[in-house]
Order: sequence, then C-alpha cells, then structure tokens
Amino acid sequence: MSPKADAWVELDRYLEMTAASRSLWKAAQSYLPGGDTRSSIFWKPYPIYIERGEGSHVYDVDGTARLDFIGCMTTSVFGNAYPPVVQAIQKQAERGIAYNAPNRYQIMLAKFLCERVPSVDMVRFTNSGTEATLNAIRAARAFTGRTKLAKCEGGYHGTHDAVSVSVRTDPAKAGPDDRPSAVGSVEGLPPETLENVVVLPFNDTEASRRLLEESAGELAAVIVEPVLGSSGMVPAQWEYLRMLRDLTKWHGIVLIFDEVISFRVARGGVQELYDIIPDMTTFGKVIGGGFPVGAFGGSKEIMELFDPLHGPAVVHAGTFNGNPLTMLAGGITLEHLTPEVYERLEEMTNALREGIRDVCLELEVPVRVTGLGSLFGLHFVDKPVLTWRDVAKGDDERRNQVFWGLMNEGIMLAPSLVGAVSAAMTENEIEAFTEALRRVLSRG
Repeated sequence: MSPKADAWVELDRYLEMTAASRSLWKAAQSYLPGGDTRSSIFWKPYPIYIERGEGSHVYDVDGTARLDFIGCMTTSVFGNAYPPVVQAIQKQAERGIAYNAPNRYQIMLAKFLCERVPSVDMVRFTNSGTEATLNAIRAARAFTGRTKLAKCEGGYHGTHDAVSVSVRTDPAKAGPDDRPSAVGSVEGLPPETLENVVVLPFNDTEASRRLLEESAGELAAVIVEPVLGSSGMVPAQWEYLRMLRDLTKWHGIVLIFDEVISFRVARGGVQELYDIIPDMTTFGKVIGGGFPVGAFGGSKEIMELFDPLHGPAVVHAGTFNGNPLTMLAGGITLEHLTPEVYERLEEMTNALREGIRDVCLELEVPVRVTGLGSLFGLHFVDKPVLTWRDVAKGDDERRNQVFWGLMNEGIMLAPSLVGAVSAAMTENEIEAFTEALRRVLSRG
C-alpha cells in the first residue's frame, strides 16, 4: 500500500483505541475552541486526553499507556511526576502557592542559571517562553534605541506579535530561498509588524549576512533558536551562529539566543556547547521542573534596565512571576541535571537516531533524523535537512502514517514527529521505539 493508504489504516485503528478521548473532545468543543486551550498540540482528527503520567509513560483516558517521547514539548527531562520534585512541591503547597513578595527559591534558580549559562549575568522570570522573548526583545529595543527585529524563517519564539512572522509558512508563498519574505503566521497582525521584521534564511550564512548588513542600522535585535524546535529540531550550524555573533557585535545589535527548547542539550545550553555567547538568552520548559515558566537574562548592562532602583527603564510585572512552586521545582531539576545525566541522555538519543536510520534503511524508506543532545526529529525526505524549507518538503502522508501508527503502538511524539528522550528512559525504551517504528512501516 501507499503511505496514504497506510495512514488511513492507522487512523482507523487510532479511532478504535480512543473512544473515551473522542467523547471528551466532543464535550470540550462546547466550551473550548477546538476542544483544548493550546493550539500547538492539536492533531487531527482529535487529540488524546491524558489521565496521568509516571516516569517514562503517560496514560490516556482510554487506559492506554504510551512511552512519552515528547515530555510536554521537551519539558519533562526527568520524565513524568519526578519524585524529588513531587515531594518537594507537596510540602511547599502546604506553606502557600503564591505570595505578593519574593521567595528564597527564586534566588536558587536564578543562581543556577547565572552560574551555568555563559551569557547570563542577571535573570528575570516569567510564566512562559512567549513572555520571555517579548521582554528580551523589548529590552533590546530600549537598550539600542532601534525598532526592527531579525529572526530566522521557521524560528518559533512564542505567540506575541513581533515574532509571529515566518514560522511554519508555505515556502511557495514566502519568497526566494536566500531572501525570504516576512509572512504573518497568524491573522490579526498589524501591518507594521511585518515591516519591522527582517526574515533570515536559517543556516544560509552568506545570504543572512547580506540581509543583516542591509538593515544593520535599524536593527535592535537578532533572535535565533540554536536548534529550530517545533519546526523540526534542526540544529544551527556553528558557522552560522558564529557569523550572527560577529556581525551583531560589530553593529551594536543585541543577539538573543532563544534556548527555551535547546537549553536541554547541555548544562549551559547550545551557547556553552558551541562556545558562542549571545547578549541575551531566553528560557522555558525544563527550567520550571514541569510548572509554567519562562526566563530571560543577559549582561548586567542590559538587565539593569529592569532594576526598580534605577527607574526602571523597562517595567516587567506578572502576578505569578517567580512563584515558589515553579522556582522550587526548577531549582531541584537543574540541581539534578548533572554532566553525567546530560552525557547519558545524549548517548541514548544518539542510539535512537541511529536505530531510526537503520530501520528506515532496512525498509527502504527515505528519512533524515535531526537533533542535538536529547532532541530529535524525523523527516521523510531524501536530502539533508538544514532549514524549515527542507522540513516542509517532507512526505506528509508518511508522517501521518508514522504519527498515528506510533500512537497505536504505544509511542507518543509530537504530530510533527519531533521528540525528546528523558532521563526516566533506558535502552529498553529506545529499543521499543525502533521496534514500534519497524512494525508501523512494515504494515500494509
């Protein structure tokens, strides 16, 4: 059978296995548009509803257990319901959930980030990665006195207006490869948003250099994901990031690394791994230990814009910023993320990537497996994947077949087939993934 026919076979089985989720989804549509409150995790025809998670598994309302190879979009680096975090949170919840004053745990988490991340002298906390990138860009504009922003095609930096441009666009409508057009990723953006964004071709060093030189005098910031996250887990090449660092420093442009996802790959993020230090860094996901979180940090000179003892030049508020539950969970998580844990995660993920390649080679299915550290992505293409446009060339029917098929086999990924290995996993879970993939691709 063709991948399209195989996909429909897998879909039929998925429908049979998820009756309780389907019922909840139908009821939810009366109150929640699309039956949920998070557009990024919807998949057709409807998502499963999770009842609980434990270690390397999640369990849906139909009673099906699945190996969790996405971990709330890479958040759960130690797996679900990590006991040290759960136990600490239970104790803290009895003392209070949120206060209208600081708490000691935010100092602990801030210290971890400042000590581990080369670019961060000082940090502030938010409740999401979206808020983190919003405040970092605002700081860059205040610091430079300029307005324009440069971002990479395919880069996802949250949902505020300034970055809702050229995320996962149709390449046929996005201009030339070496000079992408600024394309709104959502409706409702004011026209000036697109006018203030320069879109760079990810991993095209020379083309991006030319575009940046053309607008250098107007640019407040360049923001980049060192690993394109939800757009395919595609790592930036070292030469590309080195060019961005050198050019922005020369022109007085603030370079922002969005490490909301990529911070997972090493103790100090990609910037430590590549030894390329930006001016500011944004965080989220793993630094909250499973709780809603974001953070942004940078040089003392920039971060003092937020200091209430000196103005502040930039106001940053938020009722739940730095709340004790998130700060405690995040602090415990980073404390437990030792070099040995990172090394083990990378070893297992390398084995997974190699296993996926071996299965697809055996079954003569073209594939490219991207990623860095504990992050990975599957792309059913026969050429190297270096950009969002390369990702967009993937076989959609094969992707659907594999997504539904793996769900049916007890493996949970994102619908885009990106994922992450957690420290709750062993070689057994890696083997289970590759064997499940072999069964899915062998059916029909």
